[in-house]
Amino acid sequence: MFPFEFTVFGSPISLQTNNRALLQSWKAKVRKTALSHLPTDAIPTREPVIVEIVYYYKSAPLDIDDIAKPILDALNLLVYIDKRQITDLIIRKRLLYPSLDKDKFPPAIALALTQNQPLIFVKVEISSI
Repeated sequence: MFPFEFTVFGSPISLQTNNRALLQSWKAKVRKTALSHLPTDAIPTREPVIVEIVYYYKSAPLDIDDIAKPILDALNLLVYIDKRQITDLIIRKRLLYPSLDKDKFPPAIALALTQNQPLIFVKVEISSI
């Protein structure tokens, strides 16, 4: 099952939003997308994990630290048992522009980038720590 990766279209919702319904909807979208990419017999790991999140945006990016927690919460009890298992958290944001050389990206990201809309890429892998 690992490494496990997926993309979610749309701009992430900040933890700081005042619209709690929108935040819950975003978490549900991330969880549903992750679930659709998991093998049917997958169970949450108890091993330490590394989580990588890349946010591709068109304009006015969100604060990078405010987008992580809702995504991590969405994966709790689905990919890992508890967020305390995360030993490394890598968060990046990148401007999404039409001339991106998609050949330089892994296939899953390159395909998503052809849609030319904001998205997040999430990768979870077992930590060697």
